[in-house]
Amino acid sequence: MRRSDRRSACPYKGFARYFDVKVGDRWREGLAWTYPAPFREVDPVRGLVAFWNEKVDLVVDGELLERPKSLFS
Repeated sequence: MRRSDRRSACPYKGFARYFDVKVGDRWREGLAWTYPAPFREVDPVRGLVAFWNEKVDLVVDGELLERPKSLFS
């Protein structure tokens, strides 16, 4: 992964920073994000990295989950 220049704001959590992720030989832009300095009320999310589950394969207990359909798909 590499840090992206992309940023966004959430009224509940604060300001997010994004990561581009290399998949095979291709970079996927903004595929993951983190809140490096979230608002005090949601500080437990500090430093965690989230991925767009609309854009990645998730396997839970050996089962591939269906990707949700959303505006971010």
